[in-house]
Amino acid sequence: MERRSCKAIIEWDKDPSHFPVNEWLRDIVVNFGKIENNRFYGDTWTVLVKVNKLIYDTWNTEADVAFIVDEAPWHLLETGFSFKLWAGRDIATVRIL
Repeated sequence: MERRSCKAIIEWDKDPSHFPVNEWLRDIVVNFGKIENNRFYGDTWTVLVKVNKLIYDTWNTEADVAFIVDEAPWHLLETGFSFKLWAGRDIATVRIL
């Protein structure tokens, strides 16, 4: 499988300065769907995130985001599309550049 990535701005819910720069972070999930009656309906995809640069005086980073399976919804990763990252809870918002 070929890993394809896209450029993004990530707005973290906590200080991202402890994340390694230029290394792929694992075990992060994207949920595409909705929650009804405390139950999730939709698809869940594991993604890789590589922080490329911390944005000064913010909790935002420039990053690359990649799905790790060919069956993932690559067509959604267009400029302006945004989604939440999840690792036990929502941890960040991604906006595709």
